[in-house]
Amino acid sequence: MATVTAQDIAGQLEQAQREAAQLRTDFDRAEGELAQAVEARDYRAADKLKQRAADLRPHVLLAEANVEAFRKTQDALREHARQENAAAVAKERQEQAQAVQASAMEAEKQAMAEAQKFIEKANEAIAAAGDALRAGLAADSAAFQHRQTAYQAAVDAGWQEASVYGPSAPNTVGAAIDLSPLLTQILRSTS
Repeated sequence: MATVTAQDIAGQLEQAQREAAQLRTDFDRAEGELAQAVEARDYRAADKLKQRAADLRPHVLLAEANVEAFRKTQDALREHARQENAAAVAKERQEQAQAVQASAMEAEKQAMAEAQKFIEKANEAIAAAGDALRAGLAADSAAFQHRQTAYQAAVDAGWQEASVYGPSAPNTVGAAIDLSPLLTQILRSTS
């Protein structure tokens, strides 16, 4: 079975239209001449023309039906092509949407993992800051111990008189913490 294309149908439609138009012209002419023969009372010619019109009528009707069938076929093919195109466009849109969605979901997943890493890094930094503040307080305390040792050595050597209060304690880190609500909060939250 040979494949019939839309172009084949269009060509057949044009051919059928030409044939139907020619047959319709011949039929109309026969009926027109029949009417003239009847009007002229040429009954012999009228019988021949009546027979000719009767012979042409089924051919005209069949040719016109063929034209209509080719038109309907052509319309059906166009509608089918339109539906296929619409389905292809819809499928392509769906595929594009799925690809965009999958890509966005993967990017979101990566961004969320990265955000979690930054939270962990920030928590580590806060813990390290707490450790640094505690180490700083320990250094202040060690400095005070060394200051007391030096003070006591000076008193023992007679270079200085003993004071009721003793030496003042260094408070570099403690003072910085007291002046900063952020450092105070970090020290409290990491203890």
